[in-house]
This record gives sequence, structure tokens and C-alpha cells, in this order.
Amino acid sequence: MSIALPAKPAQSHSPEPEEGRTAILLVEDDDADARLVTRSLTPYARRSTVARATSLKEARAWLHRNACDVVLLDLSLPDSFGLETVTRLHADAPSLPLVVLTGYDDEDFALEILAHGAQDYLVKGQTDGPLMWRAVQHAMARKRLEEELRLSEERLQGIIGLAQDAILTTDENLNITLFNRAAESLFGYDADDILGRPLSLLIPERFRPDHEVHIAGFAASEMQAQVMTNRREVQGLTADGREFPAEVSIAKLHHARGLLFTAVIRDVSERMRVESELRRMATTDPLTGLNNRRRFMELAEVEMARLRRYGRPVSVLMLDIDRFKAINDTHGHAVGDRALVRLAEVCRAELRDTDHVGRVGGEEFAIILPETPLESATEVAERLRQRLAVADVALQTGGQSGGGTLRMTVSIGVAMCGDEDASIERALGRADRALYEAKSLGRNRVVVSDGYPGPAFATASIPTSIAS
Repeated sequence: MSIALPAKPAQSHSPEPEEGRTAILLVEDDDADARLVTRSLTPYARRSTVARATSLKEARAWLHRNACDVVLLDLSLPDSFGLETVTRLHADAPSLPLVVLTGYDDEDFALEILAHGAQDYLVKGQTDGPLMWRAVQHAMARKRLEEELRLSEERLQGIIGLAQDAILTTDENLNITLFNRAAESLFGYDADDILGRPLSLLIPERFRPDHEVHIAGFAASEMQAQVMTNRREVQGLTADGREFPAEVSIAKLHHARGLLFTAVIRDVSERMRVESELRRMATTDPLTGLNNRRRFMELAEVEMARLRRYGRPVSVLMLDIDRFKAINDTHGHAVGDRALVRLAEVCRAELRDTDHVGRVGGEEFAIILPETPLESATEVAERLRQRLAVADVALQTGGQSGGGTLRMTVSIGVAMCGDEDASIERALGRADRALYEAKSLGRNRVVVSDGYPGPAFATASIPTSIAS
């Protein structure tokens, strides 16, 4: 209800209230007690007005017609008695400050009065004017703070309820005390079912020990809030057992009931999928699905760094399809594209997971073989040459029959990296020169660079089965 001075007080020791004066409604059926109250407040007549009601019914009717700042309420009325009087009047005017007048000087009873909605209490016969005035002002100030807190909590609850991110709160034992609608949607639990239960229900079992350690460390730290990005991965667990990657921000609050933790949780599955797709598009060749040139060079430099640090052997291959322009000119670019895809498929099938292959030109491919000396790399190259020589490339697509197949051949250059190579480019350059030597010797063969880092080629040292 709105707070204003009473329009026509039933009984007042001062004229009709003016702006800034405290309007008091005294609810007291005993005339003697009422006179004591009004006499106590006489020194404050310039700052207040007092209206009187003699029953709860009369007080409720008066409040319906008028506004006031505070109620002085006797608990023993003709139509109401005890704490029920506070409860009933508070229900009618929840925003109105109440100061209870009671004959009981009992601390436990006083606490019950406050718990039922009153802001303060006074013991009859033990109250003078200054104490009563302070109680009136204190009740109004406390009620204002309570109303501000209530409105703040309502706004907060509204924000939490409307938030698109899951928000939950736990006590210091990590039992859930708040669970908003977005959390219900994300985790698949109703708030009524999850409140009071352990937070671990929302975390995959294998992550729970690490999570407990992390929370204990956060609780002991001086940080008040933290985004959980320093952990390798954060996973959530839904009611039906589905796991999802999560982005989590946590905050802690020291409360009278102990430490409280609040977490804001977001499912980042879609974002991670999009990021992964963007990374794939930025690092792979769209036709073959192999590493593009940029990504291949990045991976190759990593292997070169390992070579320089640990001295382990690394070899490279350069290969391309023989007479690729003739394939395009004779059969069309679609068949040429299928030849490139078929080459990529064979490479993936024949190479190790630790090997890296990339499309570095139109029909040129490069391969880096970690932990591979030159002799083993030559064997890998020959195996690839033989597999590709018998790999069929369809001349027709779309389920058409009778279109026939194409056989292609490749030429391959092999070189070994050295720790004196300033970059992978020098080793690739040697392999590339060996590749063109293979072309000049008739194609469909493997040629090994004769040394490091010179330009000559040791074709004579290649087994006949390779060079032929």
C-alpha cells in the first residue's frame, strides 16, 4: 500500500499531518494504555500525528481508507489475541512497519514477534517517550531496508529465472540450494527434485575427484570469482546420462550460514562444433580433406623442432600424379578431382597416425615421416607408389555403370631432414628436386636425394624394383 499521512485521523494530538511528519496508528483498546502512549509521544507532536483504533477490525478498516507510516499494535484486542494479531495485520499490510506493545518481557516471545512480521516491540510500563520514538523510527528504517531487500531479491530471482544460462547455488557442503529454469532445461532435473542433493550428480564420475580439489582450492583462495578455463575440460552430466562440454563461472559468498557457491553454466557443444569446423576449414584442403599447405608446414616445423632437440630421424616425401594435365584434358576435371581424392585415401590408409600428409599444390602432395630414417622412408614411398598404381579411379559417378576406371601413377622424391636445416623448406626442396628427377627418368618411380643438403640425386643406389 502507499505510505502517506492519514487524511482524517480518528484521534490526534496535533493538527492534520503535514509533509515530513510521521503518521502513527495506535491500535489499543485500553484507554489508560492509549493515554500513556499519546503522552509519551507528546514531545514529538510537531513531528508526528497519532490516530487510534480499538480493535483489529477497526484498524484494518482505517488502514483501508488512510495511509500511515507505522502501527503501534497491542496484542490483546477484543477481536484478536497474541501473535495471531501480528500475523493478521501483517497479511493485510505487509509493507507497513509494526511495533508491538506487549506486557510480556520475555526475549523468546520477542523473537517470535519479530518472526511473525513485526519490526520491533515495546514492553508496557517500561517505555518512555524517547524509547518509543526511537522504536518508531527504527521500525520504519528497518522496514525500508526489508522492503529494499525484498525488492532486490525479487529482481534477482526474476533475472535468475529469465537467464538463458543455467544458474545454481550450493552450500559449503556442495548441496544444491538454488536451481533456475535454465538449469532445469540443461540438466533435465526439476528444481524440486534436485534441491538439497549433491552437486556431484551434475558432474561425470571420472571428473568428481578433480572437481572437489578445484573447489577446495577456490574456497581457500582469496579470489571471489573465477572462470573455470584453466582446467583441461569441464563436463556436465544430464539426468539421462548425457555428457556435454560446459563453460563455467563460479563465485563464492561468505554467509551467516557458511560459504555459498554460485555457478553460471553454459552448454558450449554447438560453439565447440562451430569452432572445430572453422579450424577444419582453415587447416584442411576442401577437396581431399588432407592438411592444406599452411597447416602442413606448421606440423612439419613442429617435427623439425623435435629433430633439433632430440636428434631423432625425420624424412619427407614429395609426390604428384603423373601426366595430371592429360587426365583433366582427356576425362574432365571431375575425374581429375576423383584422382586426387583417391590418392588422399590411399595415403591415409598406408601411413601411420603420426605421419603428416598435405596437399601443397594442384596435384602435388607432401608427406613428413617422424622417427623415420631415409631407408625406411624409401620403403614407404615405394609402397605408396605400388598401391597407387593399382588404385582404380571411376570415370563415371552417380551410380552409372559401364563407365570404366582410370589407373594413375605417381612420381615420388624422398629426402631426409637434418638438424642443420634452418627450416623444413630446405628438406622439402631436396625432395622436390628428387621428384622432378623421377619425372625426367620416365615417371612412376621413386628417387632419393643423394645427400644433405646438396642438389644431386643418388638414383643408382635405388633398388631396381623401385627405379624401374
